[in-house]
Amino acid sequence: MESKTAPSYPSEEPSSRQEGSDRRESAPSREDAVLQILPALARAAYGAAGVPDPTEILTTALRQLQQMVLFDTAVVFLTEGNVLRAKAWLGRPPTLSADLAIAIDGAGPTAQVFQSQQLHYIPDLKTTGEKTSVWAPDWRSWLGIPLLFGSEKFGVLVLASARPHQFTETDLRWTCALADYLVAALRNARFAEWAQRGVARLSFLLETASTLSTSLNSEEVLQQLLNLTLKYFRPAAVSIALVNPDGSVTFQAASGQVADKMIGRTLPPGKGIVGWVAAHGQPVWVPSTYADPRFHVQTDQQTGFRTEALYAAPVMQKDRPLAVIEMVNPAQDMELQETREIMAALADLAAPAIENAILFEQVYRAEARYQQLFDHNLDPIVILDEAGQVLDLNQPAQALLAPLASRPEKILETLGLSHDGFAEAKAKLATQTPLIWVYTLPGADGQDRTFKAHLTPLPHYQPEPSYQWLAHDITDQVALEAMREQLSNMIIHDLRGPLNSIINSIDLVRTAWQQKDLTMPIEQLLHISLRSAQRMERLITTILDTARLRQGERPLSVTTFDLATLVREAAEISQPMLTYRKQTLSLRLPPTPLMLQGDLDLLRRVLTNLLTNAIKFTPTGGKVELEVTENDENFYFSVRDNGPGIPHDEQERIFDLYTRGADVRQIEGSGVGLAFCKLAVEAHGGRIWLDSAPGEGATFTFTIPRALSSDVA
Repeated sequence: MESKTAPSYPSEEPSSRQEGSDRRESAPSREDAVLQILPALARAAYGAAGVPDPTEILTTALRQLQQMVLFDTAVVFLTEGNVLRAKAWLGRPPTLSADLAIAIDGAGPTAQVFQSQQLHYIPDLKTTGEKTSVWAPDWRSWLGIPLLFGSEKFGVLVLASARPHQFTETDLRWTCALADYLVAALRNARFAEWAQRGVARLSFLLETASTLSTSLNSEEVLQQLLNLTLKYFRPAAVSIALVNPDGSVTFQAASGQVADKMIGRTLPPGKGIVGWVAAHGQPVWVPSTYADPRFHVQTDQQTGFRTEALYAAPVMQKDRPLAVIEMVNPAQDMELQETREIMAALADLAAPAIENAILFEQVYRAEARYQQLFDHNLDPIVILDEAGQVLDLNQPAQALLAPLASRPEKILETLGLSHDGFAEAKAKLATQTPLIWVYTLPGADGQDRTFKAHLTPLPHYQPEPSYQWLAHDITDQVALEAMREQLSNMIIHDLRGPLNSIINSIDLVRTAWQQKDLTMPIEQLLHISLRSAQRMERLITTILDTARLRQGERPLSVTTFDLATLVREAAEISQPMLTYRKQTLSLRLPPTPLMLQGDLDLLRRVLTNLLTNAIKFTPTGGKVELEVTENDENFYFSVRDNGPGIPHDEQERIFDLYTRGADVRQIEGSGVGLAFCKLAVEAHGGRIWLDSAPGEGATFTFTIPRALSSDVA
């Protein structure tokens, strides 16, 4: 084998060679030794592919060399980062260990041999004054041979002896030859290791690809990724954080005892080393976390874990960070370059798996939400195909279409469409989304129901385009709108009468003033105007207070007053109507004065409204009765008339807002008064009810507690 060290052999003094020869007289002949050594060297050089153990190879080589060259100490230094570290040794001193390391850029002879890549022999250290090591102060002879192949530097082989001029030219040749074999063995070992790592890497990546493709559940995918990282790199802990749309990161998977404390934690954008990796999209190796200002110390404080070092790599998808994989306190034998390469490949495999899982879950949740809305919607929903055939429908739609189970040709008509109409509707959807229309359908009770229908295209519901029909029953809304319109007309009518009286009276007063007509009853006209204005005020106040009472925004102004005062004031307000209709009012009150607690204004208006209604529905010349009774708990107020009465089917709705009896539409009124009475009485903690029969008049009775509760007051 051609030597790659190209040594320059030193000349030997005769005394030195004779001294060395004398020492070898007892040793085996070199020829015999060669016959034994060469096979061992060959095994050391070429047997490494099976067992890539450099330490074993080096030790075997030194033992073989010991049979050829006499030395006291032999050490093999191999490169490890920026130092030459002792990997194998023979001889003394016994304290030699793997902790022995020499800086590559140092000034000692070992470092110089590595730097120069030239053999260096010191026959006698005492004569040169060079110092080789504090752990062998008695060395005299020193030999350093570089271990290299071409430009690839492996390390340095050092031989030393306590005798000066120990090593001969022949010793140097044999040592250089062994160095060449040793380099070959190391290269074989390295190639074997690379091959094994390549197989392991390929196996790991194949396992990763296979494992990550088995699930569309994001939690399972992240846990699988975590387990694979732990298995290959053997760090103390692994965590995986997902990158949120705002740039913050949330830890979704973690290993170790602090997993429960880590999962769910969120760091703001750019916070911590993980946040930095997410923001910059670059991996980072931090050998000392507490010396790095980016490290989020609070995480260790809150979890109780000590992070000494970490490696974090982004998982990118189309230049967008999806997640960050963080290895905490990696294994000491971790090679940074290999880690970067494997983590990059791992991230490339993880990116589509994570994104697909996230997208799948988003679609699943969206479909689940739609299905839930579809199934639980109170409105009927029907999915139609291009031909108008039903693909799906929810429960209300099933109830709507159930009568048509044997007549499917009528389904489109029930949906407010026809076959021709459905074709026209599809054409309109090309320019209008959705299509909206209103139609009427006979109800199961025989009453027409009004629907507001929507037709919307669903291009992705089926392989072929589909359509969603949704309808909302607006029968009550239509009725309410009609009622509101009727109310508006009634209010306008009720206000127009007194307003016209005011206008006419004022006009007459103005004319009399201009003509200085002293015969005009000006005082009477002003009285009519005042009464009309008061009537308008009462109506407006009743409408406003009704709304406020319904919303709970009308507090009671509670005072204590004489019951007779309440009745008298209500009767005085009603007296003009009684006089106009030539009616009488019969009052029956308790014989003794009684004091009542409540809102005097509200209760006065309740009595006035009931009296006004009784007067309206009592024939001319008839009688209206107002009776007040009592017991230990309540006062009872009853207003009776001898009008047409109210049918039983209308009595339940008589106190509803804007409701009036069917037989009394010709009588003016807004439909607000009785609703107001009910709300005002209930605000006092009382109740109101009706006793009536057709042709027998009507009696309205309400109660007011003797003492109002604190909640009411």
